[in-house]
Amino acid sequence: MRKAESYRTGTHSPSFLHSHPIIFDNCPKPKFLCVLLLLGIVQNASAVEIAVCTAPDGQFMPRTVSDGRGGAIVAWEDYRTGTDWDVYAQRVSSAGKAIWKVDGVPICTAGWNQRRLRMTRSSDRVIAVWNDRRDRSNWDIYAQAIDVSGKILWQSDGVPVCTDSADQSTQAILSDGAGGAIFVWEDARRSAQYQDLYIQRLGPDGHPMWKVDGVPVFPSESLQSDPILIGYGEVGFYIVWWDVIGYESWHIMVTRFAMNGSPVWNNPIVVTPPEGMHGIPLVTTDHDGGLIIAWQIYEDFINDNLYAQRIDSNGKKLWADEGVKICDAAGIQKSASIASDGNGGLIAVWSDERDVYSDLYAQRVGAFGAVRWKENGVPVSTAGGHQDKPFIVPSTDNQFFVAWLDYREDYGDESSDAIYAQQFNLAGEVAWKVDGVPICTAPGEQYPPFVLRSQSGDIILVWTDVRDDQGDVYMWKF
Repeated sequence: MRKAESYRTGTHSPSFLHSHPIIFDNCPKPKFLCVLLLLGIVQNASAVEIAVCTAPDGQFMPRTVSDGRGGAIVAWEDYRTGTDWDVYAQRVSSAGKAIWKVDGVPICTAGWNQRRLRMTRSSDRVIAVWNDRRDRSNWDIYAQAIDVSGKILWQSDGVPVCTDSADQSTQAILSDGAGGAIFVWEDARRSAQYQDLYIQRLGPDGHPMWKVDGVPVFPSESLQSDPILIGYGEVGFYIVWWDVIGYESWHIMVTRFAMNGSPVWNNPIVVTPPEGMHGIPLVTTDHDGGLIIAWQIYEDFINDNLYAQRIDSNGKKLWADEGVKICDAAGIQKSASIASDGNGGLIAVWSDERDVYSDLYAQRVGAFGAVRWKENGVPVSTAGGHQDKPFIVPSTDNQFFVAWLDYREDYGDESSDAIYAQQFNLAGEVAWKVDGVPICTAPGEQYPPFVLRSQSGDIILVWTDVRDDQGDVYMWKF
């Protein structure tokens, strides 16, 4: 199977395969001539590619957050030992220079595997969380804090968030704004079939502030998965998740908690219609104390569509009860990414198969639920081959940057993927070359980019690149 096809293959239902970390193997090792095509069409902008980590064997799934000083801290899953997965990190300055030890500093090198890394910046440090199997019998959740000098702040190899004897997986993290963090994860302690969500808060010293091994969010006889955290100022946070009952009742749900770990609402809100199969939640703020949630509707697994809903801080739906249609064009709409439009609405971009090969389309929904652009979206890239895995962030005022994995040269028996990007405004007008501009066209595979807008306004991309190893971490910054 070519790589373009492997990215297009997946499951339409939450499962433990979806919940557990992915192991990358059989990655090729092509030789390379590094080619980075800079964006000369962007006036007064300079772009640079940075090799963050080129240690042996493989570095995958990089994530990045701002260092608060114009640069970024990158963390990733690392297989340099050739025997198990660890967690490493590197800081890159505002000038694009790696500051810490060459190929990164170890965050956790405990035995066996550490996978599914997530991170946030909280006050003067970065906090990372991951799935950990050092106990060998089951997956636990561990976390670590590191400051901008690269100093480890909590105990060596991380502190436990949850080490209950059942499996924990698919965690998310949110800064508490005070040097600690909020965590949510899938937990099988009550039922391996109907896992629940649990939450925990660690203080700035790494000690749990709530009940050891966490507090249940909403125990039920459904399978709860894909949790997302989003903050509500300094007073609390929302939890969004995918809730599945049987084979034909899939919902997106949301609830609100205070910073002391107590629920604010009496019960969670069912965001999606009561009938049908709805999944893969995406969340952004509405900048008014509420949030906007987008999801995918599975009509027949041949024609899947995208919808969204706005929820206020009291749990009230502000748009049509069934949600607002983002796109219901023929074919499958998938791999969506969303961002706030800065005015109470959202911008969505997705991979769209209305024309056989997947292209990228985008849509804006205004604060009152009105679709603002052409019905079923405006094209971001309709180049030949597949475009997939977009990642959107606001760039400058009323401008949005999106990067994606691109297979426009993928017509033979070998994959020739690349990373491309585009910028567009609130009117849906693209700013750069039609179908996007290349960020990286180096030989070998590139994995989907993770994109950040730093506090200084720079756009930062990180990705795994197989140009001359089983997987290295690269950054692009402008």
